[in-house]
Amino acid sequence: MSIQYLRQKPIPEWKKKQVKLLKDLVKKYPTIAIADITFVTAPVLHEIRAKLRERGDILRVVKNRLAQRALKESGLPNIEKLSKYLTGSNAMIFTTLNPFQLKLFFDKNKIAREAKAGDIAQSDIILSAGNTNLPPGPILSIFSKLRVPTRIQEGSIWVEKDTLIAKKGEVITAELAELLKKLDIKPIEVGLRVKAAYTDKVVISEEELSLNLDEYKETISKAATESLNLAINAVYPLKETIPYILAKAQNESLSLALNAALPIKEGLQLSLAKAVATATQIYNLIKDRLG
Repeated sequence: MSIQYLRQKPIPEWKKKQVKLLKDLVKKYPTIAIADITFVTAPVLHEIRAKLRERGDILRVVKNRLAQRALKESGLPNIEKLSKYLTGSNAMIFTTLNPFQLKLFFDKNKIAREAKAGDIAQSDIILSAGNTNLPPGPILSIFSKLRVPTRIQEGSIWVEKDTLIAKKGEVITAELAELLKKLDIKPIEVGLRVKAAYTDKVVISEEELSLNLDEYKETISKAATESLNLAINAVYPLKETIPYILAKAQNESLSLALNAALPIKEGLQLSLAKAVATATQIYNLIKDRLG
């Protein structure tokens, strides 16, 4: 009976190089993020990569198994927890931003792309009045179908008035997508969705990265006001509280002097005004009783 041994296929050099490159980047940058690139077109990805490169950051489209191996071999604490997010189509981002700054960066730097049939309008799409620079032809039927008032002038189609051609939330039809493409209007904004990020030995999920900035601003503002009031009432001497503490002390001392009728320079005018007001009130009461 013969025994056959299976030879393990050698790992291709390009895979080894990819793993080493990713491992080196993981060790170099303080923040590593996994982003979903499903449905993100190559031109959009190119623009996002360029914006990151301007900051000195790197985006690499990765093969999931090679990325998982690089994470494992990096030896960084807890970083292997990122591996579970390496499903589907992904890119790895290596950045000096913290994960929350990275999320805000992507939110602020979305890329406009052409609309496709089936897309959902992200906002109202309005066709502005003026020259479309399109020659008359079959395209006029699309304008007519979308109820866009037009006229032919100087050999091109003109839109007579600003016209709403799709409301926010509506599905973009094939005809509308074709028209928008011919007019070079890109109404769909696309950005990367960060699935998870690793920094300072911690993996942060997409849900934890979603911040309501207005809510945080309101909370911080309220906390600042309450802490300032507490410090003033406790007479805690800080650069921010000393002007308020001195003003409060001055007002309270003047009030005390006024109620005690102390003849001091600062309170004398107030004491006389109070005396005049009291005397006038007594005079009017006596006058009313005597008829």
